[in-house]
Amino acid sequence: MIEERLSMYDDLMEKDPKMRKIRAESEARGEARGEARGEAKGAIKTLRMTILLLVKGRFPALLEQAQQRVKRTTSVDELKQLFEQLANASDEAAARALLL
Repeated sequence: MIEERLSMYDDLMEKDPKMRKIRAESEARGEARGEARGEAKGAIKTLRMTILLLVKGRFPALLEQAQQRVKRTTSVDELKQLFEQLANASDEAAARALLL
């Protein structure tokens, strides 16, 4: 008996225009959040690879240290800042200090 009554409400929820609109908006918000997270992950991955290529080209002896640093850095802004600083590093000692 309880299941019958609950299924009656399920039907109402599925057919009601307001409920459909609410559900559609909620799904759209969820998709947008998922896309934003995916874009952020892609940006982080690209920045990590770019930093490693930069270090490999300019300071090959620091590649392992750079790998460890970018692995533990999860912020796009931090990775951008690190890239800029490494690109402007005057020598290997300065780059090493940035990677610590």
